[in-house]
Amino acid sequence: MECFSRVIKRLDKSRKIDMKIGIFGGTFDPPHWGHLLLAEFVRDEMGLDRVLLVPALLPPHKEDRIITDAQLRLEMVKILCGNDPYIRPSDADLVHGRKPSYTIDLLEDFFKKFPDNEFFLIVGGDSVVEFTTWHRWEEILSRCVVVALPRPGRDFSSADRKVLDAVKILKSPLIEISSTEIRRRVREGKSIRFMTTEEVAKFIAKKKLYSANK
Repeated sequence: MECFSRVIKRLDKSRKIDMKIGIFGGTFDPPHWGHLLLAEFVRDEMGLDRVLLVPALLPPHKEDRIITDAQLRLEMVKILCGNDPYIRPSDADLVHGRKPSYTIDLLEDFFKKFPDNEFFLIVGGDSVVEFTTWHRWEEILSRCVVVALPRPGRDFSSADRKVLDAVKILKSPLIEISSTEIRRRVREGKSIRFMTTEEVAKFIAKKKLYSANK
């Protein structure tokens, strides 16, 4: 397995690149300021032209909990992104209706549709340790650049050596906002002001998402 620097050199020399695109997949249940901040951080650090926020139809590692309807989550991502030219929503995973949503299938769609673009898969720090459990994980590492955003102090001693050699690990800013916390606060009738955008908060209230009285 090539180390990260060699992967970059090989990709850059093998073909002409039109755009560098970040793929930031997730549940986004709901999306919040932290998602935007991390997307912009990676865009700036890696020199990306655009970052796509891609809600998963049914994440394979989250089949044990109830997830908000995918169309509603996509709508919230659209609202979150607004008119920003660099961070955009994508319905790529939803249009195929695949259950569960495997990352390699999503990436293959992008590879086929945009063969002249270079893709950067943005993942959390926990994913580095769990990466060998992903469907066709070695193919993911060989076909795109994987960028990981671990929390400070994250221990990677249990991660596979092949994964560590291939993944670009960035020292990301600490953002203490989570979708889990937002859902809990809504359920308890507490404010989520400044945790997500005002427009997303209004959408959550309008649709009565996460409410105990739903």
